[in-house]
Amino acid sequence: MERRFRTALGLVVLSLVAAGIAWAATGRERSLAVYPAQHIPLRFDHALHLKAGAECVTCHDTARASGAVTDRNLPGHEECESCHDIEAARKGEKTDPAASCNTCHPGFDSTVRLAPPKVDVPSANLRFNHKVHVDKKVECATCHGAMTDVRLASRQQLPKMVTCFECHDGNVASKACATCHPTQPSGRLQLTFPSGVLRPMQGNPLGLDHGPRYEFTHGSRASVDRRTCMSCHAESYCQTCHDALQKPLSVHPNDYLTLHPVQARQDTARCSSCHRMQSFCAACHERTGVGMDADRSLRARNVKVHPDYNAWVEVPGPQHHGVVASRDLQQCVSCHREESCMSCHSARSERRQVNPHPDGFAATCKRVAAANDRACLKCHTEPSLAQKGCR
Repeated sequence: MERRFRTALGLVVLSLVAAGIAWAATGRERSLAVYPAQHIPLRFDHALHLKAGAECVTCHDTARASGAVTDRNLPGHEECESCHDIEAARKGEKTDPAASCNTCHPGFDSTVRLAPPKVDVPSANLRFNHKVHVDKKVECATCHGAMTDVRLASRQQLPKMVTCFECHDGNVASKACATCHPTQPSGRLQLTFPSGVLRPMQGNPLGLDHGPRYEFTHGSRASVDRRTCMSCHAESYCQTCHDALQKPLSVHPNDYLTLHPVQARQDTARCSSCHRMQSFCAACHERTGVGMDADRSLRARNVKVHPDYNAWVEVPGPQHHGVVASRDLQQCVSCHREESCMSCHSARSERRQVNPHPDGFAATCKRVAAANDRACLKCHTEPSLAQKGCR
């Protein structure tokens, strides 16, 4: 019984996911921040009207002189009555084409209600001038499609940005964002609207898909096209992450304090792009008692940076610190300074002295010292090994 229930639940989840994907592929092609949601309680067939000989200007004639998106270029009863005898239908007469109220307003009965449900088509959050495009001989189908297979048109027939960029390429017409998008007093684009937040969507012509992991990939794009980024974002916006003081949870997720060692060992260079090893990492480790030089009273319990002492120091083997240091010295110096090594590997050390030189080093000692004896003088007190030679 329980297994059947889980199977059924899984199928429901899969169906919901599939429905969500289908919705994302159709409903989200136009941004709600640009084209707010519409309510069109009508029955209409564009394809049928086009086949009957109607043209775009038959119903949308006002669009040819329209200079703003706030202009209402949708047909009303006046345009419909050029073909549909609405008055005759109200008297009960049979008309062709049909002209009764429920022909276009499904379910509406004028004897019950005074007026049909209202059509709500909010203005687009754009700057657009139909007249300019008409004067340049731009056909309606260029932006709105052929409409030959469309019944009731909706926001899906409004132009996408990829369509606009066919002309707005910087040569035929301006490709500046502010040409079409409203701006704030600062000159940057307005991003927040009552209907949504303006974000570049997948497949946009500028290649600025602000998807789930864009915070990890935006650096290369920002470095080559900073001006485009600055059309929306101020310098202070970038500094909210790039000042190395605080990262959003999408970069450093919850409980990252216990998870960060793995990533730090795999890609130290990425960490150091924001954090300095000595001032940030080492300081934090010492404050929390993880560092080698931390106060013993502060040392965290159950925290092991290195393996057991014998395997790390005494017994030669794959876990010996010398082997680890030879493979990835950068990892060691993220916490330790030269003094840490010299506490054992130095002639000046008061602790156990361990010769840092391999067997046969005397044969190459002079050549190494002649190239740069600075490292030699860390341990050896002779005035100049390069001139005196190695013993």
